Amino acid sequence: MSYAIVYRQRAAKEYLESLLWYKERSENAAENFVAIISKTLDKVAERPTHFKNTYKHFYEVSTKTFPFSIVYFIDYNKHLIVVVSIFHQKRNPRKKFRDK
Repeated sequence: MSYAIVYRQRAAKEYLESLLWYKERSENAAENFVAIISKTLDKVAERPTHFKNTYKHFYEVSTKTFPFSIVYFIDYNKHLIVVVSIFHQKRNPRKKFRDK
């Protein structure tokens, strides 16, 4: 049984900002960005502990094609994947594991 996925406000904002950035440059790039994030999250929902447990209770998975990592934790009680960041890999890595 796969987990449901929810986004923290920070992750939703990062996702939207990145999507708009790609859309300004190319509709095709924006569509590919949406598809790769969706595909990656589908994999996470099916096997959340399969990916690297990078820091404390946070897991991380890199996307293919785009320079982003999806940072999340697992709420086992509610059967949820909580996405805390759609993190561009050029940003300061110290900010990656904040749950706000």
